Amino acid sequence: MTKSNRLPKIDSQMLVRGLTAGLVVGIIEITINISLATLIFSGALAPFFARGVGLFLIGGVIMGLVIAAIGTLPGSTIGPQDGPAALIAVGASAVGAAMLGNQNPEAAYATVVAAIVISSIITGLAFYLIGQFKLGNLVRFIPFPVIGGFLAGTGWLIVRGALELMLGQSLSLSALASLLQPDILLRWLPGAAFAATALFLLRRFNHFLLWPALVFSGIALFYVLIFALGLSMDEARASGILMQPLPSGGLWQPLSPANFGLVDWNVLAANAGKFIAIPIVSLIGFLLNASALELVAKRDMDLNRELRVAGLANLLAGLASAPAGYHLLGATSLAQRMGARTRITSFVVPVLCVLMLLAGGAFVSFLPAAFLSGMLLVLGMSFLMDWLYDARKQLPASDYILVWVILFVVATFGFLEGVAVGVALATILFVFKYARIATVRDTLNGKIYHSKVERPPIQREVLNRVGEQIHIFRLQGYLFFGTSNGILDRVREILEDKTFREHFIVFDFHRVHNLDSSAVSSFVRMRQLADLHDVYLVFTQVHPEIRRQMEQGGFIGDQRAQFFPSLDFGMEWCENMVLMRNEASTMIIATSFKPLLKRTFPHPNLVDSLFEYLERVEAPSDTILMARGDPSDSMYFIERGRVNIQLTTDDGDTIRLRSLRAGTVVGELAMYLKTKRTADVITTQNCVLFRLTSEAVERMEVESPETASALHEWIATQMAERLADNNKTIEALLD
Repeated sequence: MTKSNRLPKIDSQMLVRGLTAGLVVGIIEITINISLATLIFSGALAPFFARGVGLFLIGGVIMGLVIAAIGTLPGSTIGPQDGPAALIAVGASAVGAAMLGNQNPEAAYATVVAAIVISSIITGLAFYLIGQFKLGNLVRFIPFPVIGGFLAGTGWLIVRGALELMLGQSLSLSALASLLQPDILLRWLPGAAFAATALFLLRRFNHFLLWPALVFSGIALFYVLIFALGLSMDEARASGILMQPLPSGGLWQPLSPANFGLVDWNVLAANAGKFIAIPIVSLIGFLLNASALELVAKRDMDLNRELRVAGLANLLAGLASAPAGYHLLGATSLAQRMGARTRITSFVVPVLCVLMLLAGGAFVSFLPAAFLSGMLLVLGMSFLMDWLYDARKQLPASDYILVWVILFVVATFGFLEGVAVGVALATILFVFKYARIATVRDTLNGKIYHSKVERPPIQREVLNRVGEQIHIFRLQGYLFFGTSNGILDRVREILEDKTFREHFIVFDFHRVHNLDSSAVSSFVRMRQLADLHDVYLVFTQVHPEIRRQMEQGGFIGDQRAQFFPSLDFGMEWCENMVLMRNEASTMIIATSFKPLLKRTFPHPNLVDSLFEYLERVEAPSDTILMARGDPSDSMYFIERGRVNIQLTTDDGDTIRLRSLRAGTVVGELAMYLKTKRTADVITTQNCVLFRLTSEAVERMEVESPETASALHEWIATQMAERLADNNKTIEALLD
């Protein structure tokens, strides 16, 4: 045989795993579908139970084929789910009660199926559109405790439905009083015992064969009970222990156009509130199951594509009158744990559902009714245990209480009311918690936090003495009515301090994302207080959109309210204002560098000797004194003017690292370390400087060692003072 004629190689091991997992998962899904049909088609709708089973099975067929063909996770399964089924059951019960006196029982069935069709189609459209517009990740923003409350409420609805099925009547005080009667005891105790045992084992052990073992051993034990009581099969069916036989074929009877005339649209509209939450619950269930499946399968899922797949599956299923559904977490996890990561499993499951539709009557009649109710009880109790017991160790107290509140509202008033209350309370909790987060990242003052302007000692002394006039608030997050009033209160506290005649209040918006109108109003009130108390407000790095919002709200910038591009420039303006009012700025301008140096030089009598080694330089504005990468062979003493130390980024932006004024020195560190220049030094004004070269220092060390020693000591002192200032700033930021 030539290479081109060879058949594709079949992985026999994967084939066996896929078929085995498909059979096990298929039987479990069929059993759950029958259980969910029992939940809905009971009471007044009990005569239509067989048709209800057909609706769930056709849903399993259609959804299973869609996921098998175009799903992104091989081995995954999709079908009608318990959450939507529980809501349908509540609505179906209300519809059945409202139409109890109707002479045509088919009308109640047609009305319930119409609700199923509409809810499935709406669910499918919602899924598909969210996925198509790539909004899948938005569902992850649903508050976690609200999700927990939804699921706890769903669990309660399933538990209540399962108990009512076991008792054959609605839950009430009279029903609870009759629990120990022999005929009633036989109806509920076996199913409850099975559910308790299954729940215990599932919470203690995690083995891929556990679910199949529970299903088959549970059915076997129910048969042991039947034979122990000496009941025949017909007697067991008559007493309700075994399921009643279903027709051998024709289980699926969708809502045809001819049946639309039987639908009571008034009853359906009156109970629409009981069905309207189905798409919401389905979306939440999909989110949780998809997230969990990513962990089980140890791979990421394309959430938007899976939403489109689930949407298409629900649309087709809705047209076939099947209930809404989404990815089956338990069934898919079972297949994954059995090693069946293949589409074979996904195809086998709908095939089994088809066989059940064609010849399922005999099979159903041998299933214990209490077993199916017990399966429902396991599902419902699992939700309740997860969110009422396990969650108490995982959730904060407020979130855990919210879960209980939502459950109470669902059980007392309804699911839609529970959804509304949950979202409202979660919003209030969010506002309350967010308001407690400090929007003031830290508070500093001009004594410990300086601009990047290098100033002479006399000016540093002034700033250290009166720098507390400058109050710095570094803000963060979102400023709204719950947080802005706290900032306003802190400003009032500053104004009550009469230590200084004037205050400068700096608000750094570098980490502020946005603000609401209440926050704008708070800043307008601060502006009014500033005018009354001779206070200057300084706003730094305010985003243009935020500034536009402030101006629209009535906040106007002027001499009393300044805006600067960064905290550095804002602090420089405040420092200049403080120095001007303390006459420190004019002292520097009027004094030459030599007298200034004599104030701080270790041996003032040696300053004249030092100047013999300096070269006077006059440099106009925009002169490059030092370029990045140049050798460090000189340093400059600034007598007049101003220079900037700056970097130019690859994008062409200029970053100011430091600004130096008269009475300071630049370039000394690199010259002493003998390293290349790491930044550019450029004059920003017409400058008068004194240049000291490395050669001049070497001559000084030979000719006048006392002067050289004093110079080295002075340089070390300058660096130590800068380091001390930096340490004070860092400590303040870390507090």
